[in-house]
Amino acid sequence: MIELSKIVCPTDFSPTSSRAVDYAAAMADSFGAELVLLHVIPEMTYPLRSFGMASSFPHLKEELHNRAMDAMQERTKEIHDKLPNVQVHLVLRDGDAHDVILDCAKDQKADMIVMGTHGHTGLKHALLGSTAEKVVRMSEVPVLTVRTHD
Repeated sequence: MIELSKIVCPTDFSPTSSRAVDYAAAMADSFGAELVLLHVIPEMTYPLRSFGMASSFPHLKEELHNRAMDAMQERTKEIHDKLPNVQVHLVLRDGDAHDVILDCAKDQKADMIVMGTHGHTGLKHALLGSTAEKVVRMSEVPVLTVRTHD
C-alpha cells in the first residue's frame, strides 16, 4: 500500500497552482499527510546595478516575502475551512523555481510533489521553459501535475 506522510505543493498563486493546492490538500487529508505549501521568489537581478537601480528598491525583496507569506497564510485558512485536519507547513524560498522545488522536496523528505502546469507548447514553451517538466524529469519522488481546463 502507498503511504504518503508529506506532500510538497509549490504555488505561484495562479488559478492553475490553486487547483493543484486543492488536489494536494485533498490527498493530504485522505492519507493523513502533512502538506508543505511552497512559494518560490525568483532571484532579482538588475541590468543597471552599477547605476543604483537596485538601491531604488531597497525593501522590494522584503515586501515580496511579506506578501507571499500573507497569501500562503490566507490559502492555509481556506484549506482549514474545508479540511480542518490537514497540517500545513509554509515554506518561502528564493531561487530558480525547479531547483528550489526539488531541494524542498528533498529537505522535507517529501513522498510526493503536486504542482500545476500551464501546458505551454511550441514556441511559448521553448521561450519560457517548463518548471513542471524539469521537476518531473529530475524528481526523485512521484510528481502529480494538475492543469486547469482553460
